[in-house]
Amino acid sequence: MRRRSPVRSGRPVTGRRRAAVVAVAVVALLAGACGSRLGGSALQAAQSAGGGPAAGGSGASDLGTAGTSGSAGSSGTGAVAGGASSTGTGGGATGSGGPTGGSTAGGSGATARAATGGAAGAAAGSTAPAGGNGGATDVGVTATSITIGNIASISGVAPGLTQSAQQATEAVAAYVNSQGGIYGRQLKVQTYDDGNDSGTNYADATQACASDFALVGSASGFDDGSATAVANCGIPDMAAEVSTTAAGDTADIYGASPGNAHYWPLGPAEYLKSKYPSAVTKAAMIYLNVPATADQAQREMQAYSSVGFDYIYSASVTATEPNYAPYVLQMQQKGVQYVTEYSDTSSAARLLQAMQQENFTPQVVDWFSEEYTPDFIGQTQPASNGDLVLMATSAYEEANSNPGMQLYLQWLDRVAPGAKHDIFGIFAWSAGLAFAQAAKAAGPHLTRASLLAQLAQIHTWTGGGVTPPIDLGTKVPSACFSYFTMQGSSFVRSYPAGANTFDCTSGGLYKF
Repeated sequence: MRRRSPVRSGRPVTGRRRAAVVAVAVVALLAGACGSRLGGSALQAAQSAGGGPAAGGSGASDLGTAGTSGSAGSSGTGAVAGGASSTGTGGGATGSGGPTGGSTAGGSGATARAATGGAAGAAAGSTAPAGGNGGATDVGVTATSITIGNIASISGVAPGLTQSAQQATEAVAAYVNSQGGIYGRQLKVQTYDDGNDSGTNYADATQACASDFALVGSASGFDDGSATAVANCGIPDMAAEVSTTAAGDTADIYGASPGNAHYWPLGPAEYLKSKYPSAVTKAAMIYLNVPATADQAQREMQAYSSVGFDYIYSASVTATEPNYAPYVLQMQQKGVQYVTEYSDTSSAARLLQAMQQENFTPQVVDWFSEEYTPDFIGQTQPASNGDLVLMATSAYEEANSNPGMQLYLQWLDRVAPGAKHDIFGIFAWSAGLAFAQAAKAAGPHLTRASLLAQLAQIHTWTGGGVTPPIDLGTKVPSACFSYFTMQGSSFVRSYPAGANTFDCTSGGLYKF
């Protein structure tokens, strides 16, 4: 029987910690999204406890490895965040998932450990059945290939912004092909560059509608353009991330990062409030005046205000703004003690440079996970030393204890040596694995409709351990989070303490 936390419009979602594993649910499956919220002294106790046992979760997710021979599906062993493994799909007599990553119900300091194995195994190849795979079953599908499109922002005002998502999509296609493809079909990636422009994003998606079976691993702050095209033509879109509300509201768009069109995680806000109570009542938000960043900034302020943040200053700036000094001076005059932003890394670096020049040192500087890249820390040290980074994925620095991250890095290095390590690549890899899993589950006679039906059935999803758990099929983001601190040339884990762990119990989900 399914159970979920109560959801109230404009209010935090709260609930009781589950005592037993339950079936797939809209919110409860997110490995702690329905967990008890901690605040004040309770959260501080959790901080001192460090990385504890994982919060429980369950459901069909990250299916086990299907074998590479035979036609009968076999039982696979796939790790999920806090739940039992599921059954592998596709051909093979002895399929098995990756290393099992279990979780148990935790106490007040519970964290969720990134699941490993499963999803990557589920992307392993499957041979065509004896009677063939049906040949050309839909747009972009032949007896030997499946063409998928990928839209990234490579040129324009922020060159190379999400290029890693395209490289990661090519890497996951190479990985799936190395395992035999999908029922004898090899994946082919058709690449597009939207130039950081909604109109071009729309044109790219329209072209993909006519020639590609699906969009996979796309990442753009201008996906409001593709949202219109996808709604018009019904092409499945398994995106790396969903950036705009328009995309989040489009039925045929899914995301490895589902976006925040309807929910916003409150765990980070509760953590910051408990650790820096005076700073969050003097908060500032800086954001670029483009659809994705403007939308997300407004939604974060609304959600965080519900738990006690007070934004005494906010500002919208152009993507090419060269001088952040006037904004910094206004923050100083208003007594701002907490600063966060939504922008690209170059804009964030200019903001930080202005803060340093004006000797503005608020108590907390909280960077969005887009700044989790060596490029940013290289541009901004030592000014960024001690700044926080809210993590949306598992960490590259902890790959030695994360087999799923190791697999991603192995294939990324094969396909695109020297590719930038950032969140867009991680999300695109996860999206590619989800596409492969759904395509295999759809069977040899692959159609757009059957793929969409299978995507809707994927619930607790971690991309094999490269992200915290999301409910992919119902597009609910994760309630889990971690924080890293910028120290010298490195990103260093600050909360929770355990490698490859997330806090999934410190806040619920705000419902818009």
